[in-house]
Amino acid sequence: MDRRIPVVFGLACALVAGTHLDEARANSPSRLPAAIPLAAPAVPPPVQPARRPMIRADLPDASVECKVKSPSYEGRSALRSVRRALLQKRPVRVVALGSSSTVGVGASSPLASYPVRLENDLEGVIEGLSVEMFPRGQSGEVAEGAAERLKAEVAELKPDLIVWQVGTNDAVARIDSEDFGQQLRETLAWLASHNIDVVLIDPQYVERLSKDARYVSIVNEIATVASEMRVLLVNRFDSMADLARQHPGTSYLSSDRFHLNDLGYRCMAEYATRAIVSGILQADAENGAGH
Repeated sequence: MDRRIPVVFGLACALVAGTHLDEARANSPSRLPAAIPLAAPAVPPPVQPARRPMIRADLPDASVECKVKSPSYEGRSALRSVRRALLQKRPVRVVALGSSSTVGVGASSPLASYPVRLENDLEGVIEGLSVEMFPRGQSGEVAEGAAERLKAEVAELKPDLIVWQVGTNDAVARIDSEDFGQQLRETLAWLASHNIDVVLIDPQYVERLSKDARYVSIVNEIATVASEMRVLLVNRFDSMADLARQHPGTSYLSSDRFHLNDLGYRCMAEYATRAIVSGILQADAENGAGH
């Protein structure tokens, strides 16, 4: 019998042995794990350019004589119509509505009245601002009468902003604060429906009236309504009370001890300017650059 192994059978055995050897190597603990491909480096998001304000202005400081510790204005309301006029590069139309303080009773000349000072102050602190000021003061007027007159003024002048010095004569006339507040709310709602910006100015501080319940109730009602309706309020009463405490020898009132004098009107204009600039900057911040 021939004991030689056929060549084909030998090759098959070799292949089987090689397969078992590969399996053993694969299961060996000394075998290194397969290399894990490195993750691609994270690409940082593109840096967005800082959004720059469209309106170039800074909140002005009060002069030494008018500087107060209490807030000279309240609220963070956006004056959107004023901002729109600025971006359209047209004059901002402002109606100064009110009673004897708007007329300028007690001032040495019309140039010392608060509407004139307000116009000059605003144009001095906001780049590119031109103001068309329409003083519409009427001595002795109460809020109800002003509301009726206001509608005619709006129809004729189409203002962007109403600066309304309100409440003094209502307090002196002993008008109920709740009735006054309701009239004020209705008028402010009407102005808002016509997209007209508003800044309120409350009554002046008069020492002999500072503890009068009716007078103070009107001052408080204006603050309540301004907060509810989200309207900027110039704190004339509190600010001038602060001035009286800080500078007892300095008078901000005229010889009748009720109306303001030149210094009082200057401070009043400065406080209103701060409130208006704040409202413009608030509107700019809400809309963002490019809007």
